[in-house]
Amino acid sequence: MDPVLVGVQLALGALGVLGVSASEPGQGLEHGLRVLFALGITLVVSRVSPNKIVRLSPFAYVGVLFLLVLVLFIGISPTGSTAKRWLLIGGFTLQPSELMKVTVIAYLAAFFYNHLGDWQIWRPMVVIGLAAGAIVVEPDISTALFIFLLAMAMMLAAGTSFVRLLSIGTFAAMIAVVVAGSYVGQLSYVGDRLSGFADLWGAQTQTDGLSYQASRARITLMRAGLFGVGPGRPLNVPEADTDMIAVAIGHALGLLGIATLLGLYLVIAVRGMAIAGSLSGPGSLLAAGATIYICGQAALNLLVSAGLLPVTGIPLPLVSYGFNSLVSVAIALGFIHSSYRVARAEGAIT
Repeated sequence: MDPVLVGVQLALGALGVLGVSASEPGQGLEHGLRVLFALGITLVVSRVSPNKIVRLSPFAYVGVLFLLVLVLFIGISPTGSTAKRWLLIGGFTLQPSELMKVTVIAYLAAFFYNHLGDWQIWRPMVVIGLAAGAIVVEPDISTALFIFLLAMAMMLAAGTSFVRLLSIGTFAAMIAVVVAGSYVGQLSYVGDRLSGFADLWGAQTQTDGLSYQASRARITLMRAGLFGVGPGRPLNVPEADTDMIAVAIGHALGLLGIATLLGLYLVIAVRGMAIAGSLSGPGSLLAAGATIYICGQAALNLLVSAGLLPVTGIPLPLVSYGFNSLVSVAIALGFIHSSYRVARAEGAIT
């Protein structure tokens, strides 16, 4: 395993424990154990070769897609929500949409590696469209859109021409609309989030309603200043252990805490792309896709926490409380480590 990325994973996990403890004191120890378990998953995945990962990816895609369909029939919802995004399996809640992120990365890496420049657009079009459409139905428009953009970014990394990229994106979106068309009425919450975002930067007449979470996050970060108020001080921000955990870290450590988060994700970006650039086989796209996933999702979460994007509900990778997200990102990091092992064996990277 790459010692640099292992160190970053542990550092982000430690910040996550700090943030979770600040917002939900009773969950700090549990989250710490989850961070260590996620590191174990990364270790296991890192021992699997990139060639084997891409060979298994079509089966993984079909399996996770089946789970997404299953969610629509027997999925469960948290208290106060109508969204069906989880499967209850033996007391454990599984969120297939999180697993679909890494499955799409592996499948597209396999597809482009196996077909090189000789391929038809219908395969990635169907894979992306079905995955995004099934997730929209839950409903979870943020995750569906993120997976769509992640796939587009991976295809760019694979050298896809603009015309093909546009064609795939257009028809994949059409498939997603066909799959989720009859469920569009469930997406009214999207309008509420956009209205809350507009109010945050406008009249601010809904700070007790639609823009409450974003408004509290902004106030908390402004009061934290450069060094924060210190660990253990309570904060009043909804979902401060999950979607808004960057605010909890900023509350405790101030601007320096946020800068530390940014720096750690920058290390992942630089190191992940360096590993991807040192290879020419499937490991190259696996590392690139995993890096885009982790850093892209981190960027979205941090922009939401800063009030620069509408609330999305997307967690902060390796930091937020939430077992499914930790597992998904741990697998993605395993992809990078697997590619690193190949690059190091070839003498392409140190």
